[in-house]
Amino acid sequence: MNKLLLLCLLFFVPISMANADLKIAIVDLNKAFDQYYKTKQGSARLDEKATTYKKEIQDSMGDFQRMQDEAKKLYDAANDQTLSQAARDDKKKALEAKNQDLLNMRNKIQEMDTERSNELKDEQFRLRKEIVDEINKVITDYSGPQGFDLVIDKSALSAASGAPILLFNSNKLVDITADIISKLNAGAPPATAPAPSGAAPSPAPAAQ
Repeated sequence: MNKLLLLCLLFFVPISMANADLKIAIVDLNKAFDQYYKTKQGSARLDEKATTYKKEIQDSMGDFQRMQDEAKKLYDAANDQTLSQAARDDKKKALEAKNQDLLNMRNKIQEMDTERSNELKDEQFRLRKEIVDEINKVITDYSGPQGFDLVIDKSALSAASGAPILLFNSNKLVDITADIISKLNAGAPPATAPAPSGAAPSPAPAAQ
């Protein structure tokens, strides 16, 4: 008797789900992410840091090059037969110390490059997670009152194949992307708020 009841339930559940009046919406999460003013602000901060870090590396490389030039002069002097043996020996000792300084500087530059790269990657990861979490909350807060039972990210890709997860829709699904972007940017500062449709874009701020 129990087995018969179970079979009946398994038979009717798919039919019930198929007949359920689900209200489904789609959203382009990538588009919402790209057009969110906080994404643009965060990207600008990361670009500024990357430029600062690049200059630090370039300055250190300049110091390294100058040290190499000094080492070359010491090498030439250490092998200059016009100098006394004592003078050449002094130059050799100075060259050994300079070579050690060069090795230390090279290691320092490599460590700095690795550290700065990791800092940027970590900050980029944190920024993306924070923004995605905020977008998801806006989608959730919007979708509930609108009566949606399911919201699908139409920009999502399959981890296995890389193909879009949403392969087809009949255009009857409601696309809430524009509404989500509007809500995300509702609190944008005036300088970063999107220009109204048809309006000329604001001039870019002068470089500091």
